[in-house]
Amino acid sequence: PPSLKGGGGDYDKPLKISTKDTLILYRDLPTDKSSWKDMIFGLEVHGFTLLNNIECFRICGSKYLTDVHLRMNNIRTPKAIRVLHSEDSERAIKELGSKFPVVLKLSSGSQTGVGVTLIDNMRTLHSTVQMALLVDNNLSLLIQEYIPIDYDIRAVVLGNEVVAAIKRNVIKGTDFRSNVSLGAKAEMIELTDLEKKIAIKSSKAVKGVLTGVDMFPSKNRETEEPYVLEVNSNPGFGGVEAVHPGTTKIIFDYFKNRENWR
Repeated sequence: PPSLKGGGGDYDKPLKISTKDTLILYRDLPTDKSSWKDMIFGLEVHGFTLLNNIECFRICGSKYLTDVHLRMNNIRTPKAIRVLHSEDSERAIKELGSKFPVVLKLSSGSQTGVGVTLIDNMRTLHSTVQMALLVDNNLSLLIQEYIPIDYDIRAVVLGNEVVAAIKRNVIKGTDFRSNVSLGAKAEMIELTDLEKKIAIKSSKAVKGVLTGVDMFPSKNRETEEPYVLEVNSNPGFGGVEAVHPGTTKIIFDYFKNRENWR
């Protein structure tokens, strides 16, 4: 790939890889360069092991598809409805069946909480949808019921185990998001057996091996299932590693066993 140094004019030296000794953990594939994705996904066709596989990447790349797969596996998720065109807001709200405020979000392409906004009334929803689709008519939009929380949970699932979990407090002030990259504070949290079970089940529902499962805790965490908000096929480990040092070592040690590559 092009080196980050030299303004894109310099290239790193080629790296020799083989299916026997190369595990590919790809991060942040640019959405505007399909050739990069074609190259990465072509490696899977040639027998290389990707974290995660193409199918998982495709499902998790769409919040709508993720919701479909979670619901098909009887996993509790917030209500969500697609907005199909610029004049579809009223129909979508009626089908959602929730009172304002609601969450308007991009089904795909959003990162670090960008592309997610809280909407207080129909007029604002209608105008925001119209403006978004005027800028890019190919955007895929969802409206989702708003569930007030003080924090959410990110669980890192590796195979059949939760190897780390963090509590992400909602950003103080007028924001409602809990992304660490936006300034939210991450803390250690002990998951209940039920939360671990749901996190692992969610990861498997999207065909994942190494995933970040985002959950809203229930009022009774021991007996009531959490809401699963989304599953990340390419989770970042900065916030997790800061709270649970050694998590990345656990992950790499796991894949030293070639039996865990498939």
